[in-house]
Amino acid sequence: MEQQLLAQMKEALDASVSTPLYLQLQQAIEKAIADKLLTHGTALPSERKMSMALGVSRVTVVKALALLHEQGVVVKKHGKGTLVNLPVHYNLSGGGFSSQLQRKGEVSNRWLTRELVAAPSSIASELDLAEGAMISKIKRVRLVDGMPVSIETMYIPECFLPRPDLLEGSLYAHWREQGIKPYDQDYSLSIYTPSPEEERMLEIPPGSPLMKIILKSQDSKGRVLEYGSAICRSDFYNFEFKVRA
Repeated sequence: MEQQLLAQMKEALDASVSTPLYLQLQQAIEKAIADKLLTHGTALPSERKMSMALGVSRVTVVKALALLHEQGVVVKKHGKGTLVNLPVHYNLSGGGFSSQLQRKGEVSNRWLTRELVAAPSSIASELDLAEGAMISKIKRVRLVDGMPVSIETMYIPECFLPRPDLLEGSLYAHWREQGIKPYDQDYSLSIYTPSPEEERMLEIPPGSPLMKIILKSQDSKGRVLEYGSAICRSDFYNFEFKVRA
Protein backbone atom coordinates (compact mmCIF):
# COMPACT_ATOMS: atom_id res chain seq x y z
CA MET A 1 0.00 0.00 0.00
CA GLU A 2 2.84 2.43 0.83
CA GLN A 3 4.49 1.81 -2.54
CA GLN A 4 1.17 2.42 -4.32
CA LEU A 5 0.74 5.63 -2.33
CA LEU A 6 4.22 6.90 -3.16
CA ALA A 7 3.80 5.98 -6.83
CA GLN A 8 0.51 7.88 -7.04
CA MET A 9 2.00 10.93 -5.34
CA LYS A 10 5.07 10.91 -7.59
CA GLU A 11 2.88 10.72 -10.69
CA ALA A 12 0.99 13.82 -9.50
CA LEU A 13 4.14 15.96 -9.25
CA ASP A 14 5.26 18.02 -12.23
CA ALA A 15 8.21 20.37 -11.84
CA SER A 16 7.50 22.02 -15.22
CA VAL A 17 4.26 23.70 -14.12
CA SER A 18 3.98 26.96 -12.19
CA THR A 19 2.33 25.45 -9.09
CA PRO A 20 4.99 25.01 -6.36
CA LEU A 21 5.92 21.40 -5.68
CA TYR A 22 4.91 21.60 -2.03
CA LEU A 23 1.36 22.58 -3.06
CA GLN A 24 1.30 19.76 -5.60
CA LEU A 25 2.38 17.34 -2.88
CA GLN A 26 -0.26 18.65 -0.50
CA GLN A 27 -2.91 18.13 -3.18
CA ALA A 28 -1.55 14.65 -3.96
CA ILE A 29 -1.89 13.63 -0.29
CA GLU A 30 -5.43 15.03 -0.19
CA LYS A 31 -6.27 13.00 -3.32
CA ALA A 32 -4.85 9.87 -1.72
CA ILE A 33 -7.20 10.49 1.21
CA ALA A 34 -10.15 10.97 -1.15
CA ASP A 35 -9.20 7.75 -2.95
CA LYS A 36 -9.07 5.87 0.40
CA LEU A 37 -5.38 5.09 0.04
CA LEU A 38 -5.06 6.96 3.32
CA THR A 39 -7.66 6.62 6.06
CA HIS A 40 -8.04 7.96 9.57
CA GLY A 41 -5.09 7.00 11.76
CA THR A 42 -2.88 5.90 8.85
CA ALA A 43 0.79 6.85 9.23
CA LEU A 44 2.32 8.69 6.31
CA PRO A 45 5.77 7.65 5.10
CA SER A 46 8.55 9.54 6.89
CA GLU A 47 9.71 12.88 5.55
CA ARG A 48 13.00 11.29 4.52
CA LYS A 49 11.30 8.41 2.69
CA MET A 50 8.91 10.74 0.84
CA SER A 51 11.75 13.03 -0.14
CA MET A 52 13.82 10.18 -1.58
CA ALA A 53 10.91 8.32 -3.24
CA LEU A 54 9.39 11.44 -4.80
CA GLY A 55 12.65 13.08 -5.84
CA VAL A 56 11.91 16.33 -4.02
CA SER A 57 13.70 18.19 -1.26
CA ARG A 58 12.86 17.52 2.37
CA VAL A 59 11.86 21.18 2.67
CA THR A 60 9.15 20.55 0.07
CA VAL A 61 7.80 17.64 2.11
CA VAL A 62 7.92 19.62 5.35
CA LYS A 63 6.03 22.57 3.81
CA ALA A 64 3.33 20.28 2.36
CA LEU A 65 2.84 18.52 5.69
CA ALA A 66 2.78 21.86 7.52
CA LEU A 67 -0.14 23.01 5.37
CA LEU A 68 -2.03 19.77 6.02
CA HIS A 69 -1.30 20.13 9.74
CA GLU A 70 -2.70 23.67 9.75
CA GLN A 71 -5.89 22.33 8.17
CA GLY A 72 -6.12 19.56 10.78
CA VAL A 73 -5.84 16.86 8.11
CA VAL A 74 -2.75 15.35 9.76
CA VAL A 75 -1.33 15.30 13.26
CA LYS A 76 2.11 14.45 14.59
CA LYS A 77 2.40 11.92 17.39
CA HIS A 78 5.59 11.05 19.22
CA GLY A 79 6.84 7.63 18.21
CA LYS A 80 4.25 7.28 15.42
CA GLY A 81 5.13 10.07 13.01
CA THR A 82 2.56 11.96 10.94
CA LEU A 83 -0.93 10.45 11.04
CA VAL A 84 -4.00 11.17 8.94
CA ASN A 85 -6.58 12.86 11.17
CA LEU A 86 -10.16 12.47 9.94
CA PRO A 87 -12.34 11.97 13.01
CA VAL A 88 -16.08 11.64 12.62
CA HIS A 89 -18.06 14.63 13.87
CA TYR A 90 -21.01 12.73 15.29
CA ASN A 91 -24.04 14.83 16.19
CA LEU A 92 -25.90 13.19 19.06
CA SER A 93 -29.09 14.93 17.95
CA GLY A 94 -28.53 14.37 14.26
CA GLY A 95 -29.87 10.87 13.61
CA GLY A 96 -28.51 7.34 13.73
CA PHE A 97 -25.05 5.92 13.19
CA SER A 98 -25.64 4.68 9.65
CA SER A 99 -27.16 7.88 8.30
CA GLN A 100 -24.35 10.06 9.66
CA LEU A 101 -21.34 7.83 9.04
CA GLN A 102 -22.27 6.67 5.57
CA ARG A 103 -21.19 10.15 4.45
CA LYS A 104 -17.76 9.31 5.89
CA GLY A 105 -17.31 5.95 4.21
CA GLU A 106 -18.77 2.50 3.79
CA VAL A 107 -20.66 1.50 6.94
CA SER A 108 -20.93 -2.19 7.86
CA ASN A 109 -21.64 -4.40 10.87
CA ARG A 110 -19.99 -7.39 12.49
CA TRP A 111 -22.93 -8.99 14.25
CA LEU A 112 -22.33 -10.57 17.64
CA THR A 113 -25.91 -11.10 18.84
CA ARG A 114 -29.37 -10.81 17.23
CA GLU A 115 -31.84 -12.67 19.42
CA LEU A 116 -34.93 -12.55 21.60
CA VAL A 117 -34.16 -12.88 25.32
CA ALA A 118 -36.00 -12.58 28.60
CA ALA A 119 -35.40 -9.14 30.07
CA PRO A 120 -33.41 -9.10 33.34
CA SER A 121 -34.79 -6.77 35.99
CA SER A 122 -32.24 -3.98 35.36
CA ILE A 123 -33.04 -3.82 31.63
CA ALA A 124 -36.79 -4.38 32.08
CA SER A 125 -37.03 -1.35 34.36
CA GLU A 126 -35.31 0.85 31.78
CA LEU A 127 -37.72 -0.35 29.08
CA ASP A 128 -40.81 0.02 31.32
CA LEU A 129 -41.47 -3.71 31.06
CA ALA A 130 -42.03 -6.50 33.53
CA GLU A 131 -39.04 -8.64 34.43
CA GLY A 132 -38.86 -11.62 32.10
CA ALA A 133 -40.68 -9.90 29.23
CA MET A 134 -39.29 -10.82 25.84
CA ILE A 135 -36.98 -8.24 24.29
CA SER A 136 -34.64 -8.08 21.33
CA LYS A 137 -30.95 -7.89 22.09
CA ILE A 138 -28.66 -6.73 19.32
CA LYS A 139 -24.91 -6.42 19.71
CA ARG A 140 -22.57 -5.50 16.91
CA VAL A 141 -19.21 -4.03 16.04
CA ARG A 142 -19.67 -1.01 13.81
CA LEU A 143 -17.16 -0.52 11.00
CA VAL A 144 -16.37 2.36 8.65
CA ASP A 145 -14.39 1.35 5.56
CA GLY A 146 -13.55 -1.89 7.34
CA MET A 147 -12.20 -0.16 10.46
CA PRO A 148 -13.95 -1.16 13.71
CA VAL A 149 -14.99 2.06 15.45
CA SER A 150 -17.54 1.10 18.12
CA ILE A 151 -19.32 -1.77 19.87
CA GLU A 152 -23.05 -1.28 20.31
CA THR A 153 -25.39 -3.25 22.58
CA MET A 154 -29.09 -2.35 22.44
CA TYR A 155 -32.22 -3.76 24.06
CA ILE A 156 -35.58 -3.24 22.34
CA PRO A 157 -39.12 -4.29 23.36
CA GLU A 158 -40.25 -7.24 21.24
CA CYS A 159 -43.16 -5.26 19.80
CA PHE A 160 -40.72 -2.81 18.17
CA LEU A 161 -38.36 -5.49 16.80
CA PRO A 162 -40.01 -8.92 16.82
CA ARG A 163 -37.43 -10.49 14.45
CA PRO A 164 -33.97 -9.20 15.39
CA ASP A 165 -32.43 -11.99 13.32
CA LEU A 166 -33.72 -10.25 10.18
CA LEU A 167 -32.11 -6.89 10.94
CA GLU A 168 -29.26 -6.31 8.50
CA GLY A 169 -28.36 -2.63 8.52
CA SER A 170 -29.73 0.52 10.12
CA LEU A 171 -32.24 0.02 12.93
CA TYR A 172 -33.64 3.50 12.36
CA ALA A 173 -34.10 2.87 8.63
CA HIS A 174 -35.94 -0.37 9.51
CA TRP A 175 -38.13 1.56 11.94
CA ARG A 176 -38.96 4.21 9.34
CA GLU A 177 -40.38 1.49 7.14
CA GLN A 178 -42.59 0.43 10.06
CA GLY A 179 -43.69 3.99 10.90
CA ILE A 180 -41.68 3.98 14.16
CA LYS A 181 -39.81 7.16 15.00
CA PRO A 182 -37.73 8.15 18.05
CA TYR A 183 -39.01 11.40 19.53
CA ASP A 184 -37.01 11.91 22.74
CA GLN A 185 -33.47 10.63 23.27
CA ASP A 186 -31.53 10.73 26.52
CA TYR A 187 -27.75 10.37 26.44
CA SER A 188 -25.13 9.82 29.11
CA LEU A 189 -21.42 10.01 28.24
CA SER A 190 -18.46 8.76 30.24
CA ILE A 191 -14.86 7.59 29.82
CA TYR A 192 -14.63 3.80 29.60
CA THR A 193 -11.75 1.34 29.98
CA PRO A 194 -12.26 -1.59 27.59
CA SER A 195 -11.74 -5.23 28.41
CA PRO A 196 -9.02 -7.18 26.54
CA GLU A 197 -11.74 -8.75 24.38
CA GLU A 198 -13.15 -5.32 23.48
CA GLU A 199 -9.66 -4.07 22.65
CA ARG A 200 -9.25 -7.02 20.32
CA MET A 201 -12.58 -6.40 18.61
CA LEU A 202 -11.79 -2.71 18.10
CA GLU A 203 -8.17 -3.40 17.12
CA ILE A 204 -6.77 -0.85 19.59
CA PRO A 205 -3.68 -0.92 21.83
CA PRO A 206 -4.10 -2.11 25.44
CA GLY A 207 -5.24 0.59 27.81
CA SER A 208 -6.75 2.85 25.15
CA PRO A 209 -9.54 4.95 26.69
CA LEU A 210 -12.95 4.83 25.02
CA MET A 211 -16.06 6.95 25.20
CA LYS A 212 -19.16 5.16 26.48
CA ILE A 213 -22.60 6.38 25.49
CA ILE A 214 -25.77 5.19 27.22
CA LEU A 215 -28.88 5.87 25.16
CA LYS A 216 -32.61 5.65 25.81
CA SER A 217 -35.11 6.54 23.07
CA GLN A 218 -38.84 7.11 23.36
CA ASP A 219 -41.55 7.69 20.77
CA SER A 220 -44.01 10.59 20.81
CA LYS A 221 -46.33 8.58 23.10
CA GLY A 222 -43.60 8.14 25.70
CA ARG A 223 -43.04 4.44 24.97
CA VAL A 224 -39.42 3.33 25.34
CA LEU A 225 -38.11 2.13 21.99
CA GLU A 226 -34.57 1.19 22.97
CA TYR A 227 -32.06 1.23 25.77
CA GLY A 228 -28.41 0.35 25.60
CA SER A 229 -24.85 1.48 25.16
CA ALA A 230 -22.09 2.05 22.66
CA ILE A 231 -18.38 2.13 23.40
CA CYS A 232 -16.58 4.23 20.83
CA ARG A 233 -12.98 4.74 19.80
CA SER A 234 -11.99 8.14 21.14
CA ASP A 235 -9.48 8.55 18.30
CA PHE A 236 -12.24 8.30 15.70
CA TYR A 237 -15.18 10.29 17.09
CA ASN A 238 -15.75 13.93 17.92
CA PHE A 239 -19.15 14.12 19.61
CA GLU A 240 -21.30 17.18 19.07
CA PHE A 241 -24.70 18.30 20.29
CA LYS A 242 -26.71 21.49 20.34
CA VAL A 243 -29.03 22.74 23.07
CA ARG A 244 -31.27 25.77 23.17
CA ALA A 245 -30.82 27.82 26.35
